[in-house]
Parts: sequence; C-alpha cells; structure tokens
Amino acid sequence: MCWIARSKMTKPKAGGGFGLRDIQIFNQALLAKQAWRILIAPDCLLARVLLGKYCHKTSFLEAQAPAVCSHGWRSILHDRDLLKGNVGKAIGNRENANVWKDSWLSLEKNIKFFWPIQEKRLDLRVSDLLTSDMKWNEARLEEFVPLLADQIKCLRPSETGAADIFTWRPARSGKYST
Repeated sequence: MCWIARSKMTKPKAGGGFGLRDIQIFNQALLAKQAWRILIAPDCLLARVLLGKYCHKTSFLEAQAPAVCSHGWRSILHDRDLLKGNVGKAIGNRENANVWKDSWLSLEKNIKFFWPIQEKRLDLRVSDLLTSDMKWNEARLEEFVPLLADQIKCLRPSETGAADIFTWRPARSGKYST
C-alpha cells in the first residue's frame, strides 16, 4: 500500500493533489460558524443555553474559557477568537455599538480607537455622539474623538432606527459562510 502525504491529498486536483478538504481547517470553519450564530442570533436555543451557562457577567466576544467547561464551548471560544479580527458593526440606531470596543467606522477595515480612555467613558455608545435629531454632535466628537471627527461626520446616521448588527468583512454580503 502506498501512503500519500496529507499535504498532497488536500491540494486541489489542478495542483496535482486529490482535492480533499483538510478536515481540521473545515472543523475550525464550522465551529467559527457556530460562534457567528451565537453572535448574530443570541436568542436561538444554542446561544441561550451556552451564554446562560458560561457568559454571566461578560459579553460573548469578551468571555474567557473557565477552568472547567465543555470541550465544545472551549472550541467555540477558540474559533470565536479567529473571527474577531474580521467582525465589524453595521450601524443602525447606534445604541449597541461601543465607541471604543467595536469596529464601527468602516465595513472594510478593522478600525478601533487606540488612545487613553477615561474610565468613566468606557461605556460610551455611538448614540451618545448624536443629537436628539440624529445629527452628529460636533462638540462631543471634538471632545472624545478629535482625530477621527472628520471621518465620523461623513457617516450618515440611520433614519429608520434599525438595530446595529454584526458584519463579516471578508464577504460582500456581510454574512459569515464556511
């Protein structure tokens, strides 16, 4: 029996391989899909069970694996960390987007703020930078984010009041797929 290296088996047929999927990478993609589902649909049964058991005081994106947890939860958290760099927020009513922690300035790039933040302002929401008539509050922009104020002013706040949603940057549709 001739044994063939895994690297040759997982190469595309056009490249001289067998065209088989790498099971380990495919498993990671499927676990990341579960992490994505928990992120975008926190009301589904799987998300409610897992978040209720493991995420009492933190959000799913900030949760750490406890010392004792299931192998499935530990795997989902590992692959959630693979998602983090490509997840952004599409801004709707701006009530859920955190100014400092969420990437909300661009749908193409991961732009976050990297300067010292006063502790009392850690929970600042994007909606706090708007006036009551959904216009940018220029005084607050200059106070909190002076370096990016001009870029923020180019964004148009939602007039329909749709909720903020997570987006997957690599896909044009904004939805994660395996």
